[in-house]
Amino acid sequence: MPASDSVAAVAATTEHLERQSRAWSVLGFGMLALIGLIAAWTLREVYGADSWVDHTYEVMRTSEQLFSELQDAQIAVRGYLLSSEDSDLAPYHTAIAKIPESFRSLKNLTSDNPTQEQRLDALQPLLTSSINTFAETVRLRKNFGLEAADKARRTEQNRTVADRVLRLSREIQNEEYRLLRERLAIRRVRLWRGLGATLGSALLAVVALVLGTVQVRRAVKQRDSAYRERAESQSTVHALFEAAPQAIIIVDQGGSIIMVNPETERLFGYSLKELEGHPVELLIPEQLRGLHTAHRREYFANPQNRPMGLNLDLKARRKDGSEFPAEISLSSIKTPEGTLAVAFAADVSRRWVDEQAIREQREELRHLAGELMTAEDNERRRIARNLHDDLSQNLASIAIDLGKLATMDSLGGVARQLRPIQRRASEAADSVRRISHQLHPSILDDLGLKVALEEFCNDFEERSGIVTQFTSHNVPDYLPSELSNCVYHIAGECLRNVYRHSRSASAFVDITITGSTLHLQVTDDGIGFKREPSAPRSGIGIATMKERTRLLGGVFELKSAPEEGTRVEVQLPVPTR
Repeated sequence: MPASDSVAAVAATTEHLERQSRAWSVLGFGMLALIGLIAAWTLREVYGADSWVDHTYEVMRTSEQLFSELQDAQIAVRGYLLSSEDSDLAPYHTAIAKIPESFRSLKNLTSDNPTQEQRLDALQPLLTSSINTFAETVRLRKNFGLEAADKARRTEQNRTVADRVLRLSREIQNEEYRLLRERLAIRRVRLWRGLGATLGSALLAVVALVLGTVQVRRAVKQRDSAYRERAESQSTVHALFEAAPQAIIIVDQGGSIIMVNPETERLFGYSLKELEGHPVELLIPEQLRGLHTAHRREYFANPQNRPMGLNLDLKARRKDGSEFPAEISLSSIKTPEGTLAVAFAADVSRRWVDEQAIREQREELRHLAGELMTAEDNERRRIARNLHDDLSQNLASIAIDLGKLATMDSLGGVARQLRPIQRRASEAADSVRRISHQLHPSILDDLGLKVALEEFCNDFEERSGIVTQFTSHNVPDYLPSELSNCVYHIAGECLRNVYRHSRSASAFVDITITGSTLHLQVTDDGIGFKREPSAPRSGIGIATMKERTRLLGGVFELKSAPEEGTRVEVQLPVPTR
Protein backbone atom coordinates (compact mmCIF):
# COMPACT_ATOMS: atom_id res chain seq x y z
CA MET A 1 0.00 0.00 0.00
CA PRO A 2 1.39 3.36 -0.89
CA ALA A 3 2.31 5.67 1.82
CA SER A 4 -0.35 8.12 0.71
CA ASP A 5 -3.03 5.46 0.91
CA SER A 6 -1.73 4.42 4.33
CA VAL A 7 -1.90 7.99 5.54
CA ALA A 8 -5.39 8.35 4.07
CA ALA A 9 -6.55 5.14 5.72
CA VAL A 10 -5.09 6.22 9.02
CA ALA A 11 -6.71 9.58 8.55
CA ALA A 12 -10.03 7.96 7.59
CA THR A 13 -9.84 5.60 10.50
CA THR A 14 -8.96 8.44 12.75
CA GLU A 15 -11.80 10.51 11.35
CA HIS A 16 -14.20 7.56 11.72
CA LEU A 17 -13.09 7.03 15.23
CA GLU A 18 -13.56 10.69 15.91
CA ARG A 19 -17.03 10.68 14.27
CA GLN A 20 -17.90 7.53 16.17
CA SER A 21 -16.58 9.03 19.33
CA ARG A 22 -18.60 12.17 18.73
CA ALA A 23 -21.68 10.11 17.91
CA TRP A 24 -21.30 8.02 21.02
CA SER A 25 -20.72 11.16 22.98
CA VAL A 26 -23.82 12.77 21.51
CA LEU A 27 -25.79 9.58 22.09
CA GLY A 28 -24.46 9.31 25.60
CA PHE A 29 -25.34 12.91 26.40
CA GLY A 30 -28.71 12.43 24.68
CA MET A 31 -29.40 9.38 26.78
CA LEU A 32 -28.24 11.22 29.85
CA ALA A 33 -30.61 14.06 28.94
CA LEU A 34 -33.43 11.57 28.36
CA ILE A 35 -32.74 9.83 31.62
CA GLY A 36 -32.58 13.22 33.27
CA LEU A 37 -36.01 14.12 31.89
CA ILE A 38 -37.40 10.73 32.93
CA ALA A 39 -35.86 11.15 36.35
CA ALA A 40 -37.25 14.67 36.66
CA TRP A 41 -40.71 13.50 35.69
CA THR A 42 -40.46 10.59 38.11
CA LEU A 43 -39.27 12.85 40.92
CA ARG A 44 -42.11 15.27 40.27
CA GLU A 45 -44.66 12.48 40.44
CA VAL A 46 -43.08 10.94 43.54
CA TYR A 47 -42.73 14.35 45.19
CA GLY A 48 -46.43 14.98 44.68
CA ALA A 49 -47.26 11.62 46.27
CA ASP A 50 -44.74 12.26 49.08
CA SER A 51 -46.38 15.58 49.91
CA TRP A 52 -49.71 13.81 50.41
CA VAL A 53 -48.05 11.07 52.46
CA ASP A 54 -46.27 13.68 54.61
CA HIS A 55 -49.55 15.52 55.02
CA THR A 56 -51.21 12.31 56.19
CA TYR A 57 -48.38 11.64 58.64
CA GLU A 58 -48.74 15.19 59.95
CA VAL A 59 -52.48 14.67 60.51
CA MET A 60 -51.77 11.38 62.32
CA ARG A 61 -49.08 12.96 64.51
CA THR A 62 -51.33 15.92 65.35
CA SER A 63 -54.28 13.69 66.22
CA GLU A 64 -52.06 11.45 68.35
CA GLN A 65 -50.70 14.54 70.10
CA LEU A 66 -54.24 15.84 70.76
CA PHE A 67 -55.46 12.61 72.33
CA SER A 68 -52.17 12.17 74.18
CA GLU A 69 -52.60 15.64 75.76
CA LEU A 70 -56.17 14.74 76.73
CA GLN A 71 -54.89 11.52 78.30
CA ASP A 72 -52.08 13.42 80.08
CA ALA A 73 -54.67 15.78 81.58
CA GLN A 74 -56.78 12.80 82.72
CA ILE A 75 -53.75 11.09 84.28
CA ALA A 76 -52.73 14.32 86.06
CA VAL A 77 -56.27 14.71 87.47
CA ARG A 78 -56.20 11.14 88.75
CA GLY A 79 -52.83 11.78 90.38
CA TYR A 80 -54.21 14.91 92.03
CA LEU A 81 -57.23 12.95 93.29
CA LEU A 82 -54.87 10.65 95.15
CA SER A 83 -52.34 13.19 96.41
CA SER A 84 -54.30 16.50 96.53
CA GLU A 85 -50.94 18.24 96.03
CA ASP A 86 -51.18 21.40 93.89
CA SER A 87 -47.81 20.59 92.33
CA ASP A 88 -49.43 17.50 90.73
CA LEU A 89 -51.68 19.85 88.72
CA ALA A 90 -48.77 21.34 86.74
CA PRO A 91 -48.95 18.59 84.02
CA TYR A 92 -52.74 19.02 83.98
CA HIS A 93 -52.54 22.79 83.32
CA THR A 94 -49.84 22.23 80.64
CA ALA A 95 -51.92 19.60 78.82
CA ILE A 96 -55.15 21.65 79.04
CA ALA A 97 -53.33 24.70 77.59
CA LYS A 98 -52.07 22.68 74.61
CA ILE A 99 -55.34 20.90 73.69
CA PRO A 100 -57.03 23.90 71.91
CA GLU A 101 -53.93 24.58 69.78
CA SER A 102 -53.61 20.90 68.81
CA PHE A 103 -57.30 20.78 67.90
CA ARG A 104 -57.01 23.91 65.71
CA SER A 105 -53.96 22.44 63.96
CA LEU A 106 -55.83 19.19 63.31
CA LYS A 107 -58.82 21.15 62.05
CA ASN A 108 -56.64 23.09 59.60
CA LEU A 109 -54.87 19.96 58.36
CA THR A 110 -58.14 18.14 57.63
CA SER A 111 -59.92 21.09 55.98
CA ASP A 112 -59.72 19.24 52.62
CA ASN A 113 -61.48 16.14 54.03
CA PRO A 114 -65.22 16.67 54.69
CA THR A 115 -65.54 13.32 56.47
CA GLN A 116 -62.81 14.18 58.95
CA GLU A 117 -64.26 17.67 59.41
CA GLN A 118 -67.59 16.14 60.44
CA ARG A 119 -65.83 13.91 62.97
CA LEU A 120 -63.91 16.89 64.39
CA ASP A 121 -67.13 18.93 64.62
CA ALA A 122 -68.58 16.06 66.67
CA LEU A 123 -65.38 15.78 68.71
CA GLN A 124 -65.12 19.46 69.70
CA PRO A 125 -68.02 19.56 72.20
CA LEU A 126 -66.85 16.24 73.63
CA LEU A 127 -63.38 17.69 74.27
CA THR A 128 -64.96 20.73 75.91
CA SER A 129 -67.10 18.45 78.07
CA SER A 130 -64.06 16.38 79.06
CA ILE A 131 -62.06 19.50 79.98
CA ASN A 132 -64.99 20.82 82.04
CA THR A 133 -65.27 17.44 83.75
CA PHE A 134 -61.57 17.55 84.64
CA ALA A 135 -61.91 21.08 86.04
CA GLU A 136 -65.01 20.11 88.05
CA THR A 137 -63.23 17.02 89.39
CA VAL A 138 -60.28 19.15 90.53
CA ARG A 139 -62.65 21.65 92.14
CA LEU A 140 -64.59 18.94 93.95
CA ARG A 141 -61.39 17.28 95.15
CA LYS A 142 -60.07 20.57 96.45
CA ASN A 143 -63.31 21.61 98.16
CA PHE A 144 -65.08 18.39 99.11
CA GLY A 145 -62.53 15.62 99.10
CA LEU A 146 -61.70 12.49 97.15
CA GLU A 147 -65.06 10.72 97.41
CA ALA A 148 -67.11 13.57 95.91
CA ALA A 149 -64.60 14.14 93.11
CA ASP A 150 -64.33 10.45 92.27
CA LYS A 151 -68.10 10.05 92.30
CA ALA A 152 -68.54 12.97 89.89
CA ARG A 153 -65.80 11.64 87.66
CA ARG A 154 -67.43 8.20 87.37
CA THR A 155 -70.87 9.36 86.25
CA GLU A 156 -72.56 7.64 83.33
CA GLN A 157 -72.43 10.83 81.29
CA ASN A 158 -68.66 11.15 81.73
CA ARG A 159 -68.14 7.53 80.74
CA THR A 160 -70.32 8.06 77.66
CA VAL A 161 -68.32 11.15 76.67
CA ALA A 162 -65.04 9.25 77.17
CA ASP A 163 -66.31 6.36 75.03
CA ARG A 164 -67.40 8.71 72.27
CA VAL A 165 -64.03 10.50 72.33
CA LEU A 166 -62.26 7.14 72.08
CA ARG A 167 -64.51 6.02 69.23
CA LEU A 168 -64.01 9.24 67.27
CA SER A 169 -60.26 9.11 67.84
CA ARG A 170 -60.19 5.61 66.39
CA GLU A 171 -62.32 6.65 63.41
CA ILE A 172 -60.01 9.60 62.70
CA GLN A 173 -56.91 7.41 62.96
CA ASN A 174 -58.47 4.67 60.79
CA GLU A 175 -59.43 7.20 58.14
CA GLU A 176 -55.88 8.54 58.02
CA TYR A 177 -54.43 5.03 57.90
CA ARG A 178 -56.70 4.29 54.94
CA LEU A 179 -55.58 7.47 53.16
CA LEU A 180 -51.98 6.62 53.99
CA ARG A 181 -52.29 3.19 52.38
CA GLU A 182 -53.87 4.66 49.26
CA ARG A 183 -51.26 7.37 48.91
CA LEU A 184 -48.39 4.98 49.55
CA ALA A 185 -49.81 2.74 46.84
CA ILE A 186 -49.99 5.70 44.42
CA ARG A 187 -46.43 6.63 45.34
CA ARG A 188 -45.21 3.10 44.64
CA VAL A 189 -46.98 3.03 41.24
CA ARG A 190 -45.45 6.32 40.22
CA LEU A 191 -42.04 5.30 41.43
CA TRP A 192 -42.09 1.99 39.57
CA ARG A 193 -43.37 3.70 36.44
CA GLY A 194 -40.43 6.08 36.50
CA LEU A 195 -37.97 3.32 37.20
CA GLY A 196 -39.40 1.27 34.35
CA ALA A 197 -38.98 4.16 31.95
CA THR A 198 -35.44 4.70 33.13
CA LEU A 199 -34.59 1.00 32.85
CA GLY A 200 -35.90 1.06 29.24
CA SER A 201 -33.01 3.19 28.03
CA ALA A 202 -30.06 1.41 26.41
CA LEU A 203 -27.36 3.14 28.39
CA LEU A 204 -29.02 2.88 31.83
CA ALA A 205 -26.36 0.50 33.09
CA VAL A 206 -23.54 2.87 32.15
CA VAL A 207 -25.36 5.85 33.61
CA ALA A 208 -26.24 3.83 36.70
CA LEU A 209 -22.59 2.89 37.03
CA VAL A 210 -21.52 6.50 36.79
CA LEU A 211 -24.21 7.60 39.17
CA GLY A 212 -23.34 4.68 41.41
CA THR A 213 -19.73 5.74 41.48
CA VAL A 214 -20.74 9.28 42.32
CA GLN A 215 -23.12 8.07 45.00
CA VAL A 216 -20.48 5.80 46.47
CA ARG A 217 -18.04 8.65 46.65
CA ARG A 218 -20.72 10.84 48.21
CA ALA A 219 -21.63 8.08 50.66
CA VAL A 220 -17.98 7.69 51.60
CA LYS A 221 -17.76 11.42 52.23
CA GLN A 222 -20.97 11.39 54.26
CA ARG A 223 -19.73 8.40 56.21
CA ASP A 224 -16.46 10.13 56.98
CA SER A 225 -18.36 13.28 57.95
CA ALA A 226 -20.68 11.23 60.14
CA TYR A 227 -17.69 9.57 61.82
CA ARG A 228 -16.18 12.97 62.52
CA GLU A 229 -19.47 14.36 63.88
CA ARG A 230 -19.93 11.27 66.02
CA ALA A 231 -16.44 11.60 67.44
CA GLU A 232 -17.04 15.28 68.16
CA SER A 233 -20.43 14.50 69.78
CA GLN A 234 -18.91 11.79 71.94
CA SER A 235 -16.19 14.18 72.98
CA THR A 236 -18.78 16.81 73.94
CA VAL A 237 -20.92 14.32 75.84
CA HIS A 238 -17.89 13.01 77.69
CA ALA A 239 -16.85 16.55 78.63
CA LEU A 240 -20.36 17.29 79.95
CA PHE A 241 -20.40 13.96 81.79
CA GLU A 242 -17.10 14.75 83.48
CA ALA A 243 -18.00 18.34 84.33
CA ALA A 244 -21.60 17.73 85.51
CA PRO A 245 -22.29 19.25 88.97
CA GLN A 246 -24.47 16.25 89.89
CA ALA A 247 -23.42 12.69 90.53
CA ILE A 248 -24.21 10.53 87.47
CA ILE A 249 -24.39 6.76 87.90
CA ILE A 250 -25.05 4.37 85.00
CA VAL A 251 -26.32 0.92 86.01
CA ASP A 252 -27.13 -2.22 83.98
CA GLN A 253 -30.15 -4.47 84.51
CA GLY A 254 -28.21 -6.63 86.95
CA GLY A 255 -27.67 -3.63 89.22
CA SER A 256 -23.94 -3.34 88.49
CA ILE A 257 -22.42 0.10 88.12
CA ILE A 258 -21.11 0.62 84.57
CA MET A 259 -19.86 4.19 84.74
CA VAL A 260 -19.73 7.15 87.13
CA ASN A 261 -18.54 10.73 86.79
CA PRO A 262 -16.01 12.54 89.04
CA GLU A 263 -18.81 14.21 91.04
CA THR A 264 -19.98 10.74 92.13
CA GLU A 265 -16.54 9.99 93.53
CA ARG A 266 -16.51 13.29 95.42
CA LEU A 267 -20.08 12.93 96.75
CA PHE A 268 -19.85 9.31 97.93
CA GLY A 269 -16.13 9.09 98.75
CA TYR A 270 -15.45 6.02 96.54
CA SER A 271 -12.83 5.85 93.80
CA LEU A 272 -13.75 4.89 90.25
CA LYS A 273 -12.32 1.37 90.66
CA GLU A 274 -14.26 0.86 93.90
CA LEU A 275 -17.56 1.57 92.11
CA GLU A 276 -17.38 0.15 88.59
CA GLY A 277 -18.60 -3.43 88.45
CA HIS A 278 -20.04 -3.30 92.00
CA PRO A 279 -23.77 -3.32 92.90
CA VAL A 280 -25.44 0.06 93.02
CA GLU A 281 -26.87 -0.93 96.43
CA LEU A 282 -23.40 -0.08 97.73
CA LEU A 283 -24.61 3.55 97.72
CA ILE A 284 -27.91 2.74 99.52
CA PRO A 285 -28.32 2.57 103.32
CA GLU A 286 -28.19 -1.06 104.48
CA GLN A 287 -31.75 -1.11 105.84
CA LEU A 288 -33.09 -0.02 102.43
CA ARG A 289 -31.06 -2.27 100.13
CA GLY A 290 -33.57 -5.12 99.93
CA LEU A 291 -36.37 -2.72 99.08
CA HIS A 292 -34.22 -0.93 96.52
CA THR A 293 -33.43 -4.23 94.75
CA ALA A 294 -37.15 -4.86 94.25
CA HIS A 295 -37.68 -1.29 93.02
CA ARG A 296 -34.78 -1.66 90.58
CA ARG A 297 -36.31 -4.77 89.03
CA GLU A 298 -39.66 -3.00 88.68
CA TYR A 299 -37.99 -0.01 87.03
CA PHE A 300 -36.18 -2.11 84.41
CA ALA A 301 -39.44 -3.94 83.70
CA ASN A 302 -41.01 -0.58 82.78
CA PRO A 303 -38.34 2.14 82.39
CA GLN A 304 -39.70 5.67 82.81
CA ASN A 305 -38.19 9.07 83.37
CA ARG A 306 -38.50 10.40 86.91
CA PRO A 307 -37.47 14.05 87.29
CA MET A 308 -36.04 15.61 90.42
CA GLY A 309 -38.16 17.57 92.83
CA LEU A 310 -40.86 14.95 93.48
CA ASN A 311 -40.57 15.39 97.28
CA LEU A 312 -39.46 11.81 97.79
CA ASP A 313 -37.77 11.08 101.10
CA LEU A 314 -34.65 9.40 99.71
CA LYS A 315 -31.34 8.72 101.44
CA ALA A 316 -27.89 7.73 100.19
CA ARG A 317 -24.83 6.27 101.90
CA ARG A 318 -21.21 7.39 101.68
CA LYS A 319 -18.13 5.20 101.89
CA ASP A 320 -17.61 6.13 105.55
CA GLY A 321 -21.11 4.85 106.37
CA SER A 322 -22.69 8.26 106.86
CA GLU A 323 -26.11 8.85 105.33
CA PHE A 324 -27.48 12.01 103.76
CA PRO A 325 -30.81 13.05 102.19
CA ALA A 326 -30.59 12.86 98.41
CA GLU A 327 -32.62 13.99 95.45
CA ILE A 328 -32.46 11.44 92.63
CA SER A 329 -33.82 11.52 89.09
CA LEU A 330 -33.91 8.49 86.81
CA SER A 331 -33.69 8.02 83.07
CA SER A 332 -32.90 5.13 80.73
CA ILE A 333 -30.91 4.61 77.53
CA LYS A 334 -31.06 1.83 74.97
CA THR A 335 -27.79 0.13 73.99
CA PRO A 336 -26.97 -2.98 71.94
CA GLU A 337 -26.19 -4.72 75.25
CA GLY A 338 -29.59 -3.82 76.71
CA THR A 339 -31.30 -1.06 78.67
CA LEU A 340 -29.19 0.98 81.09
CA ALA A 341 -30.51 3.14 83.92
CA VAL A 342 -29.00 6.58 84.47
CA ALA A 343 -29.33 8.09 87.94
CA PHE A 344 -28.62 11.75 88.72
CA ALA A 345 -28.02 12.29 92.45
CA ALA A 346 -27.59 15.47 94.48
CA ASP A 347 -27.02 16.08 98.20
CA VAL A 348 -29.93 18.13 99.59
CA SER A 349 -28.82 18.12 103.24
CA ARG A 350 -28.52 21.89 103.38
CA ARG A 351 -31.90 22.42 101.75
CA TRP A 352 -33.51 19.88 104.07
CA VAL A 353 -32.12 21.71 107.12
CA ASP A 354 -33.38 25.04 105.75
CA GLU A 355 -36.83 23.63 105.06
CA GLN A 356 -37.00 22.11 108.53
CA ALA A 357 -36.04 25.46 110.06
CA ILE A 358 -38.73 27.20 108.02
CA ARG A 359 -41.34 24.67 109.15
CA GLU A 360 -40.34 25.14 112.77
CA GLN A 361 -40.50 28.93 112.46
CA ARG A 362 -43.94 28.66 110.83
CA GLU A 363 -45.21 26.49 113.68
CA GLU A 364 -43.75 28.91 116.22
CA LEU A 365 -45.49 31.83 114.53
CA ARG A 366 -48.80 29.96 114.47
CA HIS A 367 -48.41 29.06 118.14
CA LEU A 368 -47.60 32.69 118.94
CA ALA A 369 -50.66 33.87 116.96
CA GLY A 370 -52.83 31.48 118.95
CA GLU A 371 -51.37 32.68 122.23
CA LEU A 372 -51.91 36.31 121.18
CA MET A 373 -55.55 35.65 120.30
CA THR A 374 -56.12 33.86 123.59
CA ALA A 375 -54.41 36.67 125.49
CA GLU A 376 -56.50 39.23 123.58
CA ASP A 377 -59.75 37.42 124.43
CA ASN A 378 -58.74 37.13 128.09
CA GLU A 379 -57.79 40.81 128.24
CA ARG A 380 -61.08 41.78 126.60
CA ARG A 381 -62.94 39.69 129.18
CA ARG A 382 -60.97 41.25 132.06
CA ILE A 383 -61.48 44.83 130.84
CA ALA A 384 -65.16 44.21 130.13
CA ARG A 385 -65.71 42.85 133.63
CA ASN A 386 -63.86 45.77 135.23
CA LEU A 387 -65.88 48.26 133.19
CA HIS A 388 -69.14 46.53 133.99
CA ASP A 389 -68.52 45.63 137.62
CA ASP A 390 -66.57 48.72 138.72
CA LEU A 391 -66.88 51.80 136.53
CA SER A 392 -70.41 51.13 135.31
CA GLN A 393 -71.66 50.44 138.84
CA ASN A 394 -69.98 53.58 140.20
CA LEU A 395 -71.49 55.74 137.45
CA ALA A 396 -74.89 54.22 138.11
CA SER A 397 -74.49 54.95 141.83
CA ILE A 398 -73.48 58.54 141.08
CA ALA A 399 -76.56 58.93 138.87
CA ILE A 400 -78.80 57.60 141.65
CA ASP A 401 -77.24 59.89 144.26
CA LEU A 402 -77.58 62.88 141.95
CA GLY A 403 -81.23 61.94 141.39
CA LYS A 404 -81.85 61.93 145.13
CA LEU A 405 -80.18 65.33 145.53
CA ALA A 406 -82.24 66.73 142.69
CA THR A 407 -85.45 65.80 144.52
CA MET A 408 -84.50 67.63 147.75
CA ASP A 409 -86.52 70.87 148.18
CA SER A 410 -83.89 72.42 150.37
CA LEU A 411 -81.36 72.68 147.51
CA GLY A 412 -83.53 75.03 145.49
CA GLY A 413 -81.87 76.12 142.24
CA VAL A 414 -79.06 73.64 142.67
CA ALA A 415 -81.50 70.77 141.99
CA ARG A 416 -82.19 72.08 138.50
CA GLN A 417 -78.44 72.01 137.79
CA LEU A 418 -78.11 68.48 139.10
CA ARG A 419 -80.64 67.04 136.62
CA PRO A 420 -78.36 67.46 133.52
CA ILE A 421 -75.46 66.04 135.52
CA GLN A 422 -77.62 63.04 136.43
CA ARG A 423 -78.55 62.47 132.74
CA ARG A 424 -74.89 62.65 131.66
CA ALA A 425 -73.91 60.21 134.41
CA SER A 426 -76.66 57.81 133.22
CA GLU A 427 -75.54 58.17 129.61
CA ALA A 428 -71.94 57.52 130.68
CA ALA A 429 -73.05 54.38 132.54
CA ASP A 430 -74.94 53.18 129.42
CA SER A 431 -71.90 53.91 127.23
CA VAL A 432 -69.63 51.95 129.60
CA ARG A 433 -72.05 48.98 129.52
CA ARG A 434 -72.16 49.12 125.72
CA ILE A 435 -68.35 49.22 125.43
CA SER A 436 -68.11 46.38 127.95
CA HIS A 437 -70.55 44.34 125.90
CA GLN A 438 -68.60 44.99 122.68
CA LEU A 439 -65.33 43.95 124.31
CA HIS A 440 -66.77 40.74 125.73
CA PRO A 441 -70.46 40.16 126.33
CA SER A 442 -70.99 38.87 129.83
CA ILE A 443 -74.08 37.11 128.56
CA LEU A 444 -71.75 34.72 126.68
CA ASP A 445 -70.35 33.50 130.02
CA ASP A 446 -73.63 33.76 131.91
CA LEU A 447 -76.23 32.36 129.50
CA GLY A 448 -74.20 30.61 126.81
CA LEU A 449 -73.43 30.92 123.11
CA LYS A 450 -76.94 30.48 121.72
CA VAL A 451 -78.48 33.31 123.76
CA ALA A 452 -75.48 35.62 123.30
CA LEU A 453 -75.43 35.12 119.54
CA GLU A 454 -79.19 35.61 119.25
CA GLU A 455 -78.92 38.88 121.21
CA PHE A 456 -76.01 39.98 118.98
CA CYS A 457 -78.10 39.30 115.84
CA ASN A 458 -81.05 41.28 117.21
CA ASP A 459 -78.78 44.17 118.16
CA PHE A 460 -77.07 44.02 114.73
CA GLU A 461 -80.44 44.13 112.96
CA GLU A 462 -81.53 47.12 115.05
CA ARG A 463 -78.32 49.08 114.44
CA SER A 464 -77.71 48.20 110.76
CA GLY A 465 -81.23 47.85 109.38
CA ILE A 466 -80.29 44.50 107.82
CA VAL A 467 -82.86 41.80 108.51
CA THR A 468 -80.91 39.14 110.43
CA GLN A 469 -82.35 35.67 110.96
CA PHE A 470 -80.77 33.46 113.62
CA THR A 471 -81.43 29.71 113.94
CA SER A 472 -79.87 26.99 116.08
CA HIS A 473 -80.20 23.23 116.33
CA ASN A 474 -79.03 20.88 119.07
CA VAL A 475 -76.91 23.59 120.72
CA PRO A 476 -76.60 23.13 124.51
CA ASP A 477 -76.81 26.08 126.88
CA TYR A 478 -73.14 25.91 127.76
CA LEU A 479 -70.10 25.08 125.65
CA PRO A 480 -66.36 25.35 126.41
CA SER A 481 -65.36 29.01 126.59
CA GLU A 482 -62.73 28.79 123.86
CA LEU A 483 -65.31 27.27 121.48
CA SER A 484 -67.99 29.82 122.36
CA ASN A 485 -65.56 32.73 121.97
CA CYS A 486 -64.41 31.43 118.59
CA VAL A 487 -67.93 31.01 117.16
CA TYR A 488 -69.13 34.31 118.62
CA HIS A 489 -66.24 36.35 117.19
CA ILE A 490 -66.38 34.67 113.77
CA ALA A 491 -70.14 35.24 113.49
CA GLY A 492 -69.69 38.85 114.56
CA GLU A 493 -66.91 39.45 112.02
CA CYS A 494 -69.06 37.90 109.27
CA LEU A 495 -72.01 40.17 110.06
CA ARG A 496 -69.75 43.22 110.14
CA ASN A 497 -68.48 42.26 106.68
CA VAL A 498 -72.08 41.93 105.49
CA TYR A 499 -72.74 45.48 106.70
CA ARG A 500 -69.53 46.91 105.17
CA HIS A 501 -69.32 45.16 101.81
CA SER A 502 -72.30 43.04 100.75
CA ARG A 503 -75.06 45.64 100.18
CA SER A 504 -77.41 42.87 101.28
CA ALA A 505 -80.84 43.48 102.74
CA SER A 506 -80.79 40.30 104.81
CA ALA A 507 -78.39 37.94 106.55
CA PHE A 508 -78.75 34.43 107.96
CA VAL A 509 -76.85 32.90 110.88
CA ASP A 510 -77.21 29.21 111.75
CA ILE A 511 -75.39 27.08 114.32
CA THR A 512 -75.95 23.35 114.44
CA ILE A 513 -74.26 20.53 116.34
CA THR A 514 -74.21 17.20 114.55
CA GLY A 515 -72.51 14.43 116.44
CA SER A 516 -69.27 15.91 117.74
CA THR A 517 -69.07 18.75 115.21
CA LEU A 518 -70.39 22.29 115.44
CA HIS A 519 -71.44 23.85 112.14
CA LEU A 520 -71.63 27.63 111.78
CA GLN A 521 -73.03 29.13 108.59
CA VAL A 522 -73.38 32.84 107.83
CA THR A 523 -74.91 33.79 104.45
CA ASP A 524 -76.13 36.88 102.66
CA ASP A 525 -77.77 37.63 99.29
CA GLY A 526 -75.55 40.59 98.46
CA ILE A 527 -73.29 41.47 95.52
CA GLY A 528 -70.69 38.79 96.30
CA PHE A 529 -67.21 38.89 94.80
CA LYS A 530 -64.79 36.88 92.69
CA ARG A 531 -61.21 36.27 93.73
CA GLU A 532 -58.81 36.68 90.82
CA PRO A 533 -55.44 34.82 90.81
CA SER A 534 -53.65 38.18 90.84
CA ALA A 535 -55.86 39.67 93.57
CA PRO A 536 -54.21 40.60 96.90
CA ARG A 537 -54.53 38.29 99.85
CA SER A 538 -57.65 38.50 102.01
CA GLY A 539 -57.91 41.11 104.75
CA ILE A 540 -57.03 40.70 108.40
CA GLY A 541 -60.65 39.89 109.31
CA ILE A 542 -60.78 36.78 107.12
CA ALA A 543 -57.25 35.83 108.14
CA THR A 544 -58.22 36.11 111.81
CA MET A 545 -61.30 33.94 111.29
CA LYS A 546 -59.20 31.31 109.52
CA GLU A 547 -56.62 31.33 112.31
CA ARG A 548 -59.24 31.07 115.04
CA THR A 549 -60.73 28.06 113.24
CA ARG A 550 -57.34 26.44 112.72
CA LEU A 551 -56.35 26.83 116.37
CA LEU A 552 -59.37 24.73 117.39
CA GLY A 553 -58.72 22.12 114.70
CA GLY A 554 -61.63 23.19 112.53
CA VAL A 555 -62.29 23.86 108.85
CA PHE A 556 -63.02 27.33 107.42
CA GLU A 557 -64.56 27.79 103.98
CA LEU A 558 -65.65 30.97 102.18
CA LYS A 559 -67.75 30.78 99.02
CA SER A 560 -68.81 33.75 96.93
CA ALA A 561 -69.63 34.69 93.35
CA PRO A 562 -70.63 38.01 91.74
CA GLU A 563 -74.33 38.75 92.29
CA GLU A 564 -74.80 35.43 94.11
CA GLY A 565 -74.02 36.47 97.66
CA THR A 566 -71.45 35.11 100.11
CA ARG A 567 -71.49 32.09 102.43
CA VAL A 568 -69.06 31.39 105.27
CA GLU A 569 -69.02 27.85 106.65
CA VAL A 570 -67.08 26.80 109.75
CA GLN A 571 -66.82 23.32 111.20
CA LEU A 572 -65.38 22.93 114.71
CA PRO A 573 -64.93 19.82 116.83
CA VAL A 574 -66.93 19.84 120.07
CA PRO A 575 -64.87 18.44 122.98
CA THR A 576 -66.45 15.43 124.63
CA ARG A 577 -66.91 15.57 128.40
